[in-house]
Amino acid sequence: MTTSQLTDQAVARAAQLKADLRLTPEQDKNWAGVQGALVDVWRKRAEERQSWRNARANATGSTDLIEQMRKTGDDQIERGNNLKKLADAAQPLYASLDDQQKRRFTEALFQRHRDRRSD
Repeated sequence: MTTSQLTDQAVARAAQLKADLRLTPEQDKNWAGVQGALVDVWRKRAEERQSWRNARANATGSTDLIEQMRKTGDDQIERGNNLKKLADAAQPLYASLDDQQKRRFTEALFQRHRDRRSD
């Protein structure tokens, strides 16, 4: 997939989440920042998975374990930083959500994580 396709997919997921949350007009004021952060995180994760798949497909011979550990460590640091940005962007909206909306928000974020682990 191209970066544009990955971004389009992330935008569609964010739009679906917004529809599922059924935000009030007051909550909607905090959506734009959350949407931007979600799209960025989801797009970067998809690009990372695609990069790993391509690397595995193009690998010749044995892999350099030490280099692989370094790459994994760098990727985890980047993922952590992206997650912090998402948390910062989501905090005002999340604080205004009712319990049902919070459950939907959580399910949307972590269901995808569980699905991805089964890839």
